[in-house]
Amino acid sequence: MRATCSGPRRWTMASPCPFLDVAETGNVMDELEQLFAWTDKYRIVVYPAEATLPRLDKLAKEEAEEEDEQAESSDQEKGASAAVSREELYADVLDTTLLSKHYVMLVLFSSLVGIIGLLRDNVAIIIGAMVLAPLLGPNVGLSLATTLGDAKLTRESLKTLAVGVALCLALSAGAGLIMGVPEMTHELSVRSVTSYSDIILAMVSGAAGIITVTLGVPTSLVGVMVALSLLPPLIACGLFLGAGLFPEAGGAALLFAANIICLNLAGVGTFLVQGIRPLSWYEKERAKKATLHAALIWTVLLAALIGLMFLKTH
Repeated sequence: MRATCSGPRRWTMASPCPFLDVAETGNVMDELEQLFAWTDKYRIVVYPAEATLPRLDKLAKEEAEEEDEQAESSDQEKGASAAVSREELYADVLDTTLLSKHYVMLVLFSSLVGIIGLLRDNVAIIIGAMVLAPLLGPNVGLSLATTLGDAKLTRESLKTLAVGVALCLALSAGAGLIMGVPEMTHELSVRSVTSYSDIILAMVSGAAGIITVTLGVPTSLVGVMVALSLLPPLIACGLFLGAGLFPEAGGAALLFAANIICLNLAGVGTFLVQGIRPLSWYEKERAKKATLHAALIWTVLLAALIGLMFLKTH
């Protein structure tokens, strides 16, 4: 990872330019932000370096003991930190959180494919729908916004998620109204009930999604896992509503709600474990309050849903 700074001081091609491991960028970005906080006439740019000569692994061997000692002391003082810096993470999440025509098109296409897959009881088609579904972005954005106490990102995430849910629900309800549900397929029936394993699946998917994002690796596979928890039950709910099968629609809606709650609760917890925090003390206090309030709300809602599940099975 190469860091370039412009403003009061600029690194040039002839100047020494630092190369950092991905895990080191967070602390360095914090130090630079504090250093230049007195002025807004600066910009810090972080971008990946594909290769260097000489190879960095030789340097890593020479400095291994020193880095281990520094990492140990840093962990003791600051706790575990994310693999990418807070700013990199925010930029990546924001790109997938903002509402766009591409997001709308992917929601519509994935919903159409999912409707066909559920009605035909075809697992391969349903997996194809989950590959298309862009539902990881707004959920990660909502979890990050909760952790940082960022009201603007919270609004954007909720808006994007709400638009996706409304489009998917409206399209599937229209399909249910026109075609009905000719047969209660296996894939539809399993989405009309909520089990404790579904809650575990949503928790694991949310945590895995956050870890993948903070490591800076492709999120496509984890996006499929998140779509597995959200897209099929939402489509099933719409199909049942359109066909007039209201008890089944209620069961699918309960499963969808439980998955949303678990994904975000696991996401916030994983961000906290990864060490994602605002930099300034007053932002930390604001974020701490927002996180506590949100975690309390998610936990109460999850407890209520588990209570409903218990009452339905007894």
